[in-house]
Amino acid sequence: MHELVYEVEGRPQRFRLTGTEVFLGRSSENEIVLNDFSVSRRHAVIRQEDGAWVVIDQNSTNGVKVNGKFVASSPIVPGDVLTVGTFSLTVREETPAVRPLPPVPVVGESSSTFIRSIADFNRDFHLEDYVPEEDGDALTASGKRSTSAVARSKIFEILVQVAKTLILAREVHEVLGRVVDLLFEHLPVDRAVVVLVGDEGGLVPMLARQRGKEPGEAEEIFSHTIVESVVKNRVAVLTSDALADGRFEAGQSIRIQQIRSAMCVPLWNQDRVIGALHVDTPLRVGSFTADDLDLLTALGNFAAVAIERARLQRRIEREERIRERLSRYHSPGVVEEIASDASGVIERVRTRNVTVFFADIVGFTSAAEGMEPEALSRFLSTFFTYAADAIFAQGGTLDKFIGDAVMAFFGAPIVQPDHARRAVAAAAKLVENVKAWNLERVARGEPPVGVRIGVNTGNVVVGDIGSAQRVDYTVLGNTVNVAARIEEYVAGPNEVAVGEETARLTAEDYAFEPLGDVKLKGLSRGLPCYRVKLDARGVPLPAPR
Repeated sequence: MHELVYEVEGRPQRFRLTGTEVFLGRSSENEIVLNDFSVSRRHAVIRQEDGAWVVIDQNSTNGVKVNGKFVASSPIVPGDVLTVGTFSLTVREETPAVRPLPPVPVVGESSSTFIRSIADFNRDFHLEDYVPEEDGDALTASGKRSTSAVARSKIFEILVQVAKTLILAREVHEVLGRVVDLLFEHLPVDRAVVVLVGDEGGLVPMLARQRGKEPGEAEEIFSHTIVESVVKNRVAVLTSDALADGRFEAGQSIRIQQIRSAMCVPLWNQDRVIGALHVDTPLRVGSFTADDLDLLTALGNFAAVAIERARLQRRIEREERIRERLSRYHSPGVVEEIASDASGVIERVRTRNVTVFFADIVGFTSAAEGMEPEALSRFLSTFFTYAADAIFAQGGTLDKFIGDAVMAFFGAPIVQPDHARRAVAAAAKLVENVKAWNLERVARGEPPVGVRIGVNTGNVVVGDIGSAQRVDYTVLGNTVNVAARIEEYVAGPNEVAVGEETARLTAEDYAFEPLGDVKLKGLSRGLPCYRVKLDARGVPLPAPR
């Protein structure tokens, strides 16, 4: 008759192999319960086949070893040693119960590997699931032993310090630096690397530190095999000797970098894994304990929260800078739409079909000669306010003020299929505003004001354009030059003149008066131009039906 001899919490155990099969695992449903996170719920079965006992791995996380070698299925005989997680079980011929048990050999302990899922960690660290026992152990509600209450108390004590430290960090690299400092303070690690998941999904080493060396001197030494497994499977790994573990035989970095004792945990926040913490000691085996892995796992959660917080703060500050810059050009509604566009459309230079708008005060130079500086400032401020209101009301982009002139464009950065209609509507509204302003000016005994506006549609280069010291969001191209010439040489006082493409695109909305081919300064040939028909108030007349 065969039996298994092993230890649980330092106490010798014996189990007689009877019947046809015996299950081993962490779950209480097994005949042999091995309650440790290194053991799967249904880890293995020992089954009698043709008069012999055979151990069969049940697709466990950490596998089964027979005499130090991983097996999927293997016969067992007296003298064999099974390794299941952190447990060693020796197969023996049954001895009388009155005889003392010989010491239980522990085989492969230096090469044991613990793998613990985030879900298991969360379960074990919910305080309401623990009932303190007199011997200092913590039992789950189901009666299974878990992390010791003493160890758990120590971990929580350290995490209070961790939380206070990380909450003060504002930048991602500052968070990473403090995380590594805490690792060296509380764990027996020699090397530490922080790896984050990049925008394209790959793993990007962000920070490497080696005990006794200044920041920046350490090489990025870590096991890609272990880190990729941790991030993909959302598990924490502790290996007492990575070089001796068959699971990592394919990992060249483990052999090249002489990684021995190592731990790796995910940087996790709720259901999202953003990277991993990898620590190791290159010259020693068995350096870390299960409590060390618990502490590192919890630290990974705190670090991920701090990193996400720093990233969020950076995004907020970036959006504030964008809003501040865009508020010079756009209405509040357009600013909000641009700021919420994660593609960063406003920062790229591209060719776009837009409609360009120029407006200028008629006779401003002579009128300004007789004005005091304060009166001139109020005059221009009033005119520019009317212009900006008209442009923003149609979702246009205010490019710049040039003396007494205003330049704007429609159709960028937000795509507006009806940009030509918007530009003509804004131009007509500005004429209407100026005519209403003239009624007030005449009532105060001031001379009336005239505004001329030129509008043209076509392709331009649009984006942040300028020098290394200063850039402006603007448009360049012949379409811009033609719009300026139409305003200067074609439009009369309180008139809106447009190019041929603008008139074509808005022919169903507004009525136009053809002006024929107009010879514009700087252009080799005449261009067809049109005048928008306005009523006495400046409101555009609708297109004839």
